[in-house]
Amino acid sequence: MDIYACIWRASKNDEDFDQSEFDNRMPRLFDWLKGLKKSGHLIACGGGGFYDRSGGLTLIYAESPDQALELSNGTPLNEIGTTELMQWGVFYADLNLSSNLHKIE
Repeated sequence: MDIYACIWRASKNDEDFDQSEFDNRMPRLFDWLKGLKKSGHLIACGGGGFYDRSGGLTLIYAESPDQALELSNGTPLNEIGTTELMQWGVFYADLNLSSNLHKIE
């Protein structure tokens, strides 16, 4: 399996972004993340922003680019933005760190 970064970017810039649209998708987003975790695909996730819009990053395991694309299509945030995939090389990382795992269980 390879690691892929699912890089989400909101369609609207910060000035026009509707936070309530984002917040309304949170239950479905966490269901998607729980499904990825349960199936052994989730490595890590987090949110943040680009210079002018909201964004986020989800790292997943996938057998192929096609499977990574299929998995990334499941996020409800794609309804208010886009997700790009990048094959992600990880060096010098402890992928066993689980201190925040309880937040998505």
